[in-house]
Formats: sequence, structure tokens, C-alpha cells
Amino acid sequence: MVIQFDWKKCYKNTYCVLILLFILVIAIYGRTLWGDFVFDDRGIVEHYNSLSNPLEIKEIFGMPYWTQDAGLYRPFTLYTYSLNYFFLGTSSFGFHFINLILYWLICSSLFIFIKRLFNSKVFAFISALIFLVLPIHTEVVSNIIGRAEIMALLFSLFLLIEFTRKEISSWRVCLWLFLAISSKETAIAVIPIAFMVAYFTDKERIGTLLKKYLFPTLSILSASVLYFSLRLMVLGSELLIGVKTSMVENPLIFSSATERILTAFKVLSMYIGKSIVPVNLCSDYSYNQIPIVDNILNIESFLGLIIFLGLIFSIFYFINRQPVISLSSSFFFFAFLPISNLLFPIGTIAGERLMFYPSVGIAMFISFIFLFTFHILKEKKVLYGKITIIILIAIFLIYSFVSIRRSGDWFSEKKLFTDAALCAPNSTLSLSNMGTVYYFEGKYDEAEKKLLDSINIYDGYSKGLNNLGLVYWKKNNNKKALEYYNKAINTKYPYPGAYENMALLYISEGNIEQARKWLRIFFSNDESLVNAYLRR
Repeated sequence: MVIQFDWKKCYKNTYCVLILLFILVIAIYGRTLWGDFVFDDRGIVEHYNSLSNPLEIKEIFGMPYWTQDAGLYRPFTLYTYSLNYFFLGTSSFGFHFINLILYWLICSSLFIFIKRLFNSKVFAFISALIFLVLPIHTEVVSNIIGRAEIMALLFSLFLLIEFTRKEISSWRVCLWLFLAISSKETAIAVIPIAFMVAYFTDKERIGTLLKKYLFPTLSILSASVLYFSLRLMVLGSELLIGVKTSMVENPLIFSSATERILTAFKVLSMYIGKSIVPVNLCSDYSYNQIPIVDNILNIESFLGLIIFLGLIFSIFYFINRQPVISLSSSFFFFAFLPISNLLFPIGTIAGERLMFYPSVGIAMFISFIFLFTFHILKEKKVLYGKITIIILIAIFLIYSFVSIRRSGDWFSEKKLFTDAALCAPNSTLSLSNMGTVYYFEGKYDEAEKKLLDSINIYDGYSKGLNNLGLVYWKKNNNKKALEYYNKAINTKYPYPGAYENMALLYISEGNIEQARKWLRIFFSNDESLVNAYLRR
């Protein structure tokens, strides 16, 4: 008996589409389940005591996102880590598994949202498919800490789906928005996008619109006020808007407004290019991988400016002529604005993870261009239409291959740091991290060289200075080790581990009094902890 599978019948079934999306997510990103906690993921492990009990809601929602100085407040993201610990244990497998489920939910929600809004299952499916395979997403999906990006977009899509209903639930609008922005602040972009969706959904009389959207609007206002009130209580007024960060993460904080804006436009053109043509994708763009632009004639900045103005133009020009283009542009523009460094400096100069939210607009636009081209060419000749389909399949396969291959970069810190050193050879952070790889392998000469190269680019990265001190300690050059520990301590953002390493060096020399001095600083003058440490 031969069992035949009817793809056309399956395609008409929404549940069948959702199952297909799930299979593709597992096929492309399933290997990440065996990845470890790497780099920023270690913050999850380090905060285990605070996150291990999900019943401690008040404590978790009263925490900053890792540190007070970072200026980030993402309580619901932290709460999901707590749920992860409670239900799936401490293994990284459970964290990666939930990330994949959440990613599938995003792709499914995007399909449902577009299908409802534009009443086109074909357009919705292709958009969701392209979004799923975009290689620029690998950093978010493969990296556990990318959950903040994932949930910010997921709950934003829930809110947008709510706006496509005939009867909008105000309490759900309030809930979805609060969960979105308390997952990551940049989800605030969904507010103007939601009103764009409202415009496309209901072009009725003003009185009818006011009646339908009055309470949802008040719900949006309520959710925003609640989030920023909590943020104010936890972070204080100084960090209500904006962040604190070092030169390494974002040199634009220390640049002029002109340099910041020109560089931001250059980064925009880079984002677009790497989203569509996924070449030389990289996990690190910190100082000085992207040199600051101080020349108004810079071609990349000029191209970014053209793209930026083009987005604004297309939002308004196509709002009635071609709503798909208008919404695609809106999704990219409003999601890009908070992470652009144009309005104010953010925590990083650039990062592929920041393109996760705006790439919804890219996926929709590519899908529209494909369908538009397909229908035009098919009318001329059926063969041309088939060639268009072949091109789409080729793009899908290429994107899938790149995503599968690159998802392995997050298997271990060694793999991540090694690949970053190759794609970001001018980054002080990548060179420093590569030095730590050599350090743990016992290759102290190679570690010293990489760390010195890092310091030659920027001599204020405290962790790199500390690591160089560790190398010299291993090479029995205590004088040099002390020199670099002191430098690590005296930077603008001191590395706390340098105090402990200073104490360990003095303990190795038998100078217990000096060790005690540095341990007091490390343990915030808790004498019991100091004594316990010395008794080990």
C-alpha cells in the first residue's frame, strides 16, 4: 500500500503549516541543544541563587538585569530563567530547548498575524519561512541569553494579533505589552507598529475608531507606566532612560553627536547587507572592529542615510497604495530606531542580535518582492514563474545551510572566541577572549601575545588587563602580574576578579596581610568570608 502525502491539502491546514515550521526549527537549530553556557550566558549560572525559586517573584522583579550599572531592567526574561531552573534543572540543554520552542512560537505567530491582517496564507507562509531561516538570527537562537530578544518579539506579535481581532481585549493588550517590554526594553517599538495595524484593519469613521481603540490605548499607556515605574524604582532616575557602558562595548558614547549619527548610518547599511547577503557574520563588533566615522562623505554612511530616508518615505507613500510595503518598512524602522544609536547611545555599537526584531520587516519585504515578481513573470510565461520559485528555494537552502553551520559557533566558549577572533581581528574584546582560550590551554606565550595585541588597541578593558596579569603570574613574573592587576582595578569599570587574583598572588608569596587587604575589598569588608577564604 502506497501512502501519498497531499502537500496542497496540508498547506491549506494551518496546523499542518505550524508543524512544518516546528520541524524546520528543529532541523536548523536542533544541534544547539548540546551547546554549553557561553560568554554572557554565564550570568544565568552566576545568579542561580537569585533565580532558582520562581515563587520569589518580588525579588526577581526587583533585580536589575545582572548588574545595577548596566542600566538594564528585564524582569520577565529573568523570571523565565527561574522557571527554566525549576522545571528543567540546571543543564544548558533545558535553556536551549525553551529557546527553540519560543523561536517556533514566533515563526508561528508571525504566520498567523500576517494571514489575519492581509488574508493571504501564501504571503504569510513565505514571510514566516524566510524569517525562520535568516542567518542573522543565529546569534539570538543559538545563544541562551538571546531569549530577551526572542520574548520581546514574541509578546509583541501576540499584541499585534490582538489588534487584528474584531473585539480587542484591553487586558490582553496591557499584558502582552508589559511582558514584551519587561523582556527587553526595545519592544516599545511595537506601540507605533500596533497603531499602523489598527489603521490597516479599520478605516472607519473617527468616532468608531475612538470607541474601538480607546481602552486598548489606555491599556498600552498603563503597561508602559507600570514598566517604567518599576524600572525607576530598581535602577533609579539616572538610568531611567539610557545605559552605562565602557568604550569597549560602545565607543559612540564617547564620540560627538555627528560621529555617532554617521557611524549609526554606516551600521544600518551593514545590517541590511548582512541580513540579505549573510557573509562574514560575526558575534563581536566591539571596539575597534567598526571604526568611528568622522567624514560626512563616507559611502557606507551615505547609503545608510538613503535607506533610513527611504524607510520613512515608504511608510507614508505606500500606506494606502501598498499596505504590505508600508507595514514592512514600519516594522523595520520603528524596531531599528531604539537600537540605532541615532537618538541616544545604547549599550553596544552593533550586534547581529539587534536585527532580530527589525528583520520581521525584511522577511515581509522579501516575501512581497518574490510574490510580486512571480505573478508578473507568470503572466508572461509559465516557465518564468517556475524559475522564480526555484530562486526562492535556492535562497531558502542557502540561508538554511548558513544558519545550520553558524549555529555551532555557540557550542563552547573556545569555538565562539576562536571564530570571533577570525571575523573581528580588530576587536579588543575578541583578541582578549582569544588570549583566555590560550591561557586555559596552558599556551602562555600565545596568550600573552593576543592579550598585548588587545591592549594595544585599547588599554582600558579591565578584564583583559586582569587576564594578562594571570598570564604573567603563571609565567612566574609576579611584578608584571601585580602591575596589570592594578591597572585592571584602576580603570573606569574595574574587574572585580582582579581583587581576588591580587589576593591569590600574595597568598602564593606568603604575604597574608596583603592578601587580607584585597580580600576585604573583594568581599565588601565581610570579615567572616575573608577568614573562610584564607582557611581553604
